Amino acid sequence: MKPAAASRSILGSKAIVRHAAQPLPAWIQWGVLFIFPLAIAGYWLYSHLTALPAEAWSWTVYPGALLVAVALVPLNWWLESLKWAELLPWATMSRRMREVLYGTAWSMVGPLKLGAGLGRLAAVRPKERSLALRAFGTASVSQWWCTITAAGLGLLFSQYYLTGGAVLIVSSITLGLYMGWSPSFWKHLKRMPFFGHWGLSRKIATVRRQRCMSLSIARFFVMLFQFILALNAFGHLGALNFSVERFFLQGQGAAITWGLTSLAPLPAFGDLGLREAAAIAAIPAPTPQDVTAIVAATLTLWVINLFIPSIIGLVWHAVAKRRKAARQATFGA
Repeated sequence: MKPAAASRSILGSKAIVRHAAQPLPAWIQWGVLFIFPLAIAGYWLYSHLTALPAEAWSWTVYPGALLVAVALVPLNWWLESLKWAELLPWATMSRRMREVLYGTAWSMVGPLKLGAGLGRLAAVRPKERSLALRAFGTASVSQWWCTITAAGLGLLFSQYYLTGGAVLIVSSITLGLYMGWSPSFWKHLKRMPFFGHWGLSRKIATVRRQRCMSLSIARFFVMLFQFILALNAFGHLGALNFSVERFFLQGQGAAITWGLTSLAPLPAFGDLGLREAAAIAAIPAPTPQDVTAIVAATLTLWVINLFIPSIIGLVWHAVAKRRKAARQATFGA
């Protein structure tokens, strides 16, 4: 090949590599990660619900179960705030709870838990933000481990042995890495941007990570109990008459539902249709009334566990900022 031709070939190759290294346009990323899966889930959900008879929307609501589910909301967020305070000490519990709820408000519009993380970072003191980033990574990883472990067990009980076993293998590796295991492949994985949370979480002391994991497990069981209560509040699987089998099937389906939704990089507002679609696919629904009960229970949980706490977080943080500004103005004067 002549030098001029070789030079043109090299330049052309470099241009191709440089062009391939450029990120995808934002509208393509949003379409692939958000709009496309949400549209598919929304259409699937719409086609299932419109095919139901009118009597499927008539429920026998049990207010006692619904009230207990609502009463557990403070315990749910207290455990999350206690976890946050364990990983980020040197502040009052009320302040840590306010930061967590403010992060919940941000999670309504931010994907991949980035909204919750940014919200918490915005709420903490500037000098705490470096440690807060590590704390958020640790809290996210521990709660994700609970989700995939329960989903793996749910898949095994549903006789999806291969899928459930694969998920539990991932769960075991995750727990080992979280607790400090450093295999040879970890040296390569930790350099990847996708594993950024791991690099952050492993900088937290092991004893604090262990306490964080214990609190995450406790919180998962609280949320699981809330889901079961919400399903029973709308009469799901009413033919089983509040038997152990009924509660087992509901808990198993709830675990698989969260496992499915944890794979989607959608914000809390965006996963509305996806969450209901996943619940219908994962939770047994032998009658049309059971299908609508699942939808009602899932929407109810979204309102009491996410929407209302996010509003409280926004108002609480705004009041705290106003009081801080007033104190600064007073001392400044």
